[in-house]
Amino acid sequence: MAGQVAACPHCGESILLPKPKLPMAWIVSGVFGFIIICLLGALVWEHLPKKAAKINRPVENQIANPAVSQSQPIARSQGETVEDSEDVQAMKNLCKDFYNAVNNHDAKALQDSMSVSCRSALTTEDVKDLMDDNHKYEFIGLESVRFQDGTLGKCGVANARRTIQGSGSIEEGRREFKFIKESEGWKLFRDQEIMDAIVRRFIKSGFTDQVKSNIKLLRDGDPFGAWDKNDTNALAVVFKLSKLSSWDKPIFPWDIQFTITSNKVDKFSIGLDFTVQNKSLQVWESTYLQFQLKRNGKVVSSGNALLQNVRSGQEIKSDTSFFLTDGLQDTSKFSLDVFYSLAGKDCPLVQDLPVEFKVQKLTELVKFEVVKKSFDITKSVSEDDMLVARVDYRVTNVGRDPLKRVELKFVWSSLSGEVIDQTSEYVVGYGDLPLASKQIKSGFVHCGKGYTARRVPVKVDIYLEDDERHWPLITGLVVQ
Repeated sequence: MAGQVAACPHCGESILLPKPKLPMAWIVSGVFGFIIICLLGALVWEHLPKKAAKINRPVENQIANPAVSQSQPIARSQGETVEDSEDVQAMKNLCKDFYNAVNNHDAKALQDSMSVSCRSALTTEDVKDLMDDNHKYEFIGLESVRFQDGTLGKCGVANARRTIQGSGSIEEGRREFKFIKESEGWKLFRDQEIMDAIVRRFIKSGFTDQVKSNIKLLRDGDPFGAWDKNDTNALAVVFKLSKLSSWDKPIFPWDIQFTITSNKVDKFSIGLDFTVQNKSLQVWESTYLQFQLKRNGKVVSSGNALLQNVRSGQEIKSDTSFFLTDGLQDTSKFSLDVFYSLAGKDCPLVQDLPVEFKVQKLTELVKFEVVKKSFDITKSVSEDDMLVARVDYRVTNVGRDPLKRVELKFVWSSLSGEVIDQTSEYVVGYGDLPLASKQIKSGFVHCGKGYTARRVPVKVDIYLEDDERHWPLITGLVVQ
């Protein structure tokens, strides 16, 4: 740039030229130079001489499940390392024994490797689930060891490195292990198997004391976890973490309100009307309910009901029925169990719910009235006139439901008590329309024996028939 002022080639006016700037190339070069200097400094720092003795390395806070929170490693004296401690070495030996027992299918050795609390919570069948016929394991070592005091004593957690051999290939993997130090030394705290056992027992028997006890065991034996103090909330987390549960958000029995609204008795069958309400925040699908009716603890009949999907907050009505071989003769008390599908298993929704089926006597449903007593003239077999006793009656349905069958029985006898005739009268028969509630039907009946030229007083007993049962309505009615 020769000068700071130049003349315009067109008009000749002086133009002030801009001040000179640093070339862009210099700026870029400066930035790259600064970066290179920083990298060289970091490289030199990394290769500084280290102390010959080992130092404590930071412990990783690896969380293996959502219910677990971070914790701090315990304080150690200077020069002692996690890797060299007797506790960690004992844990390594315990892990080796554990995988050897798995490979050898040794259930007793597996149980011996576990803490006393685990052995009390897990059955032999629970332990057998650990045995794998398709894979072999080899323990390599422990990483990220942490310690913390808990309700059951000194506890530890670490990531176990091991190889898995199966189907012609070998792969390396990691699995979180938890430990409890007991009087006999370090033992495994198998939280995963405890969670699986909780799910099994809950689905089989509901929210029993044993299920609650095992949930408490998870809290006491796992100080690294932030288990909810509420048992139902903790159970929801257990379902999410258990490998047995196929639902991310299961609907639990306390999410469903089951209510019996009425029941009914019809000869050899009894029925229940009920409602269910979905109190969870999701749709309740596959709502297939199974019912067991029990008397004195023994199942006497079963029923079922297939419902539509129930939306959150929705209440629906339905019913089910039970067949009884002998029917109900009198008012009877039962207990009811209701099951629904949870994680693919039949789970108790309601257990031992008291249910009473009231058998209404026919005399409580039918009102019988004698309208008139008289004598009629009829023809005998020989076509002679004959005087016979007659009773006119009226029947009213005083119940709520229609009456499909009403049968009356008339037993005629002399004043001395000798039975002279029996007559059955179907007020409502099999071919008749049912007698609706509050509906009235009238009729009359004759005695089958009469006398010529005179009226002979007779007595009549009137019964309401119910199969083989006879309900007395009127006794000793005299027609004269």
